[in-house]
Amino acid sequence: MSSEPLKTEIPIIFINSVAVHGCLNGIVNLLLSAAQFLPDGTGEVKIEPRMAVDLRFDLYCAQQIHDAIGKILEDQTKPSPKAN
Repeated sequence: MSSEPLKTEIPIIFINSVAVHGCLNGIVNLLLSAAQFLPDGTGEVKIEPRMAVDLRFDLYCAQQIHDAIGKILEDQTKPSPKAN
């Protein structure tokens, strides 16, 4: 393994929806999307889903993602301590 630091020139992609998910032959498929707000010319704004990233990974990676997201959700949804 190289001793050089990881490169950070990768894009950061914001998503807010799982458009499609599935698994075939041990490969998980996730198509993630983001809402785009578009003025329609009449003063209204349409919300259009835009596909942002199409991910493929094996079941081992799926379990790691499951564990990581589960931990984040557990940590972020704990009730606040009550003040005395």
